[in-house]
Order: sequence, then C-alpha cells, then structure tokens
Amino acid sequence: MKKYLTLKNLGWLLISIATFMIGMSGISKVIATNEMVQNFEYMKLTPYMGLVGVLELLGVGLLVYPKTSLYGAILTSCLMSGAVTMHLSLMGGTGMIIPLVLGGLAWGGHCLRKYY
Repeated sequence: MKKYLTLKNLGWLLISIATFMIGMSGISKVIATNEMVQNFEYMKLTPYMGLVGVLELLGVGLLVYPKTSLYGAILTSCLMSGAVTMHLSLMGGTGMIIPLVLGGLAWGGHCLRKYY
C-alpha cells in the first residue's frame, strides 16, 4: 500500500498554501486594488506597490519550482519580514501574524520538500 501522507507531500501542501496566499497578495498589488492602494498610501509607499507585487509573484514562482525553492524561500521570507516590520512600526502591530505565518510556511515547505 502506498503512503500518501508523507513529509514531502506535507511540504507540497505548505508550499501550495503559501503560494496561494502570497500569490493573491502579489496580484492584488500589481493590479492595484482599492484596499492595497489605501494601505500603501497610509504607509506612504505607493510608488513601490507594483514592485513589491512583482517581487512577491517572482518569489512564489521560485518557491514552486524545486530547483529554485531555496531562492524563493529567501525572497518570500525577506518580503514577509518587511511586511511584519511595516505592520509593527506603522500599523501598531495589527495584522502582523499573517506575514509571519506565510514566511514560516514557505520555509517549512521548502525544508520538508528538500530534506525528507
């Protein structure tokens, strides 16, 4: 009987959750939805919104492909740590749990896929 619940498959599940969440965030930044525009205007970072969105999509693409998943995990964790910093410094700490979890999912999924 074949085992389907392996650590490698769990890594793929974590990567898929992180990919979906970060990918949707990147797309909403690239197409400039109202919520993202308001958030970036509040932080006075509106000129960088498209760049951050493209970097998030690039990180997701690198994370999904197994040979470049290390670079994707590094890029997404850097972006998510920047998001945590902005949430702590400018927004009073509200909403900082999501970027922490997404960065952890990216690294956890990468490590489970690579080493197990």
